[in-house]
Amino acid sequence: MYSPVVSYATQWSRLGSEPGVPECPLPVLGSPLRRVLDLVRSSLRAKYILAIVTLVVVLMGAVTVMQDGQQRQAILEQTRLRALALGGSLAALSEGYLFSYNFAKLEQVMEQITRSDEDVVYAVVHVRDGKVAAYSRRDDLQGQRLADPISKRALQAKQPLVQTLSLPESHDPGYDVAVPVYVAGSPQKWGTIRLGFSLKRAYITIAESRRNLFLLGLLATGSSAVLAVVLATRIARPIGHLMFAVRAMARGSYDQPIEVDTQDEIGYLASTFEQMRLALQEHLAGLAAEKGHLQEANLRLQETQQQIVHLAARVAHEVNNPLAILKTTIRIISKHSQTNEIAQTNLQMMEEEINRVARIIHELLAFSRPIHPQQTVEVNTVLGGMQQVLEYNLRDKQVALRMVLEPDLPPVHLSTDHLKQVILNLVRNAEDAMPTGGHLLIQTTQDAQGIHLDITDTGCGISEEFLSRLFDPFFTTKETERGMGLGLAVSFGIIRRANGDIVVESEVGKGTTFHIVLPAYVPETVADSVHEDVRKGGHL
Repeated sequence: MYSPVVSYATQWSRLGSEPGVPECPLPVLGSPLRRVLDLVRSSLRAKYILAIVTLVVVLMGAVTVMQDGQQRQAILEQTRLRALALGGSLAALSEGYLFSYNFAKLEQVMEQITRSDEDVVYAVVHVRDGKVAAYSRRDDLQGQRLADPISKRALQAKQPLVQTLSLPESHDPGYDVAVPVYVAGSPQKWGTIRLGFSLKRAYITIAESRRNLFLLGLLATGSSAVLAVVLATRIARPIGHLMFAVRAMARGSYDQPIEVDTQDEIGYLASTFEQMRLALQEHLAGLAAEKGHLQEANLRLQETQQQIVHLAARVAHEVNNPLAILKTTIRIISKHSQTNEIAQTNLQMMEEEINRVARIIHELLAFSRPIHPQQTVEVNTVLGGMQQVLEYNLRDKQVALRMVLEPDLPPVHLSTDHLKQVILNLVRNAEDAMPTGGHLLIQTTQDAQGIHLDITDTGCGISEEFLSRLFDPFFTTKETERGMGLGLAVSFGIIRRANGDIVVESEVGKGTTFHIVLPAYVPETVADSVHEDVRKGGHL
C-alpha cells in the first residue's frame, strides 16, 4: 500500500533544496595573496578601499540573510494559508456528496481539483470510519484504510491540520492539508477531506528572491568598490604628491615646491611642509654663504700662515749666520781667558744660550722646509747605523736601549735624512720623558698595511687631554727652555707626506709608544705588472 508520508525535514535535507555553503579547504597563502597583503599593509589607498568594501559586504550580507529569512517565511506562510483555504473550499464543495455517499461525484470533484490547480498533487476523501471514499488518480485505493503516520494524524484531527511531507513520485516538499467534516449542529465527525499541496513553486519563488538579493548585494558591493576607489584616489593623490615632495626634501632637493590643492587637513599639512621647506632652503642658503666666507677666510689664513712660515724661515736663515759668528767668537775669547773662572762661566752660559737659539732656528727651518721624498731607504739599515750613537747618548741619561728588528723588510719611499730626523725627534722626546732613566724599545715589523716602526719608552707618559694636540705646531708639555713644540709636528709632516701614518698611545706613569706605519716601496715595473695582472683577472 502506498505511504504518502516521508519526514519533511529528512526529505528536504536529502534533496538539498536549501542552499548551503560547501566545505572546502582554506586557501594556501601563496605569493599572490602575500603580495595583496603587502599592498594592504603599505598602501593607505588599499586600506581605505578594503575597509569600505568589507563594510559594505558585511552589511549587505547581514541584510541579505535577514531579508532572505523573512521572505522565505512569508512565502511559506502565504502558501500554507492558500493550501488551507483551498482545503476548506474543497471540503465545502464535497460536503453534500459525502453526506449522501455519492462516491462517484466525489471522485469527479477530486479529479477536477487536481487538474485545475497545478499545485494540488492529490485529493483524498475519507469517510468517518477512515476508509478512502475517493482518491484522485488512484482508484486502486478506494475502500482501503491508509496506515501511514500522515494519514493517521489527518484522520485523528478535529481541526484543520497542515503537515509537511515529501510528495509521491516527484519527492518535492509539500503540505498535507486535512479538513474534518462535521454534521451540521452535531459534534459527530462525518469524514475528512485531504489534499496534497506542492511547495515547488514556493521554493522557486524563494530561490528567485534569494538570487535577486544576491545580485543586489553584488551590485551594491561593486558600486561601493568603485566609489571607494574614486574616494581613495581623491584622498591618496594629494598624499602621494606630499610624499613625493617630502622624499625629494629628504634627498636634499629643496627647490621643488610642495603644491597640494586641497583645503582639508592634508592641505594644512602640505602648507606646513612648504613653510618648513622654505625655511630650510633659506637656512641652507645662509649656510652656503657662511661656508663661502669661511673658505675664503681659511684661504686667506693659509696664505698668511704660509707667508709667516716663509718669513720665519728667512729670519731664521738670516739670524743663523750671526749666531755662528758669535759662537766662534765666544770660543776664541774662551781660549784667551782660561785663567778667569768668572769669564769662563759667563762665556759658557752665553754659548749654551746661543746653542738653544740655534736649535730653535733649526726647528723653524725644518718645519718650514718643504718635504718631497724622492729616495728609498731601508728602515733597519738606518736604525743599525744609528744604534751606536743612540746608545752612547742615552747611556749618559741612564736609559737602556733595545732594538728588535724584523729581517728582510722592504724599503720605504723616504729619504735617509728625513727618517733619521723623525727617529731622533722621537728618541729625544722619549729621553726627555725619562729624566731619571728607564728603558727604550725600538721595534720594526711588517704586515699588510706596510712597515711598522714602534718606539716605546717607560717614562712619565702623556695626559689624555694632551694626546689630540701632540702633533700641533708650537704645542709642548715641556718647559719653555727645552723646546718650542716643533719636533713632533715636523715628524708628523714627514711621515704624512710619505703617505704614512703616526699615532701615539700613552698612559701616565707607565710610558708612551709612537706607532709609525710607512707603505712598502714597490718599483714602477713591479707595480705595472701587478696592475696588469689585476686588470686581466690574474692572481697576485
